Amino acid sequence: MKDFKLEIVTPKGIYRKVDVEILNIRTPLGQMGILADHIPLATPIEISQMDYMSQGQRYTFAIAGGFVYVGQEETRVIANAIESSDEIDEQRALKAKERAEQRLKSKNEEIDFMRAQLALKRALVRIQVKERV
Repeated sequence: MKDFKLEIVTPKGIYRKVDVEILNIRTPLGQMGILADHIPLATPIEISQMDYMSQGQRYTFAIAGGFVYVGQEETRVIANAIESSDEIDEQRALKAKERAEQRLKSKNEEIDFMRAQLALKRALVRIQVKERV
């Protein structure tokens, strides 16, 4: 399988630059597998699990949304935040899940329910990625 260049960028800067065989990522239209010589594409990314294969090994991440751009020379993922399974603190993710669930159950009108739903989704993805290891 032919490799292509993948660059992952966050607000903190370049997270990773690597040659990959395939990138699997979730967009609003569903799960997408990107291979070398993919047609040019620009689309949002959902809060979800993302993975790629490099030198025959799969690397899995929790991604907090963003954007993917597939160009002729390189594919770039612009992530709001991203963590590999090794970087995820499972206890912290479980606590974030509990906090978000409590906010969603609250009758307090000052609670931003959309924000709490997104926090819950991020926590669940992080837990899923960590437990998959």
